[in-house]
Amino acid sequence: MFSPFFIQPVFRGEGHFMIVSQFQTPNYFLLALLEDYKMDPAAAQPILTVSVFDDLAETKDVVLLRCDIINRGIEDDEGYKLCQNLIKEDPDLSPRSPIVI
Repeated sequence: MFSPFFIQPVFRGEGHFMIVSQFQTPNYFLLALLEDYKMDPAAAQPILTVSVFDDLAETKDVVLLRCDIINRGIEDDEGYKLCQNLIKEDPDLSPRSPIVI
């Protein structure tokens, strides 16, 4: 069974920070800084959102994703890596063919 939460590091320079992702029905992931989430889960501001469009999953075996960086505290390449890691860790999104984002 897939957990609605996933924690992953983002490496920057000599350090890193942690991101928590939370799945929300019907098809959204919200990603926030773990430190913000630990202080107050209800007030943690998302830095990245991922929308899952699975309309073609049954007929064409295709799932489309839209990844939006909504807080400039994260770089585009970091957001891309977070999205890729999210796809790899979610069994419903794990591709049977190469990932194209």
